[in-house]
Amino acid sequence: MIEFRNVNKVYNTGTEAVHNANFTIEKGEFAFLVGSSGSRKINAY
Repeated sequence: MIEFRNVNKVYNTGTEAVHNANFTIEKGEFAFLVGSSGSRKINAY
């Protein structure tokens, strides 16, 4: 199981993209991260 609790993302400009998101991916489930091209779906610092 993968669990996300109270996930937030705020850009340096102050734009709040995600606010207190919670979700669980159970064993055997698939999850996809989708969005328009250039929407920074993956942002690892």
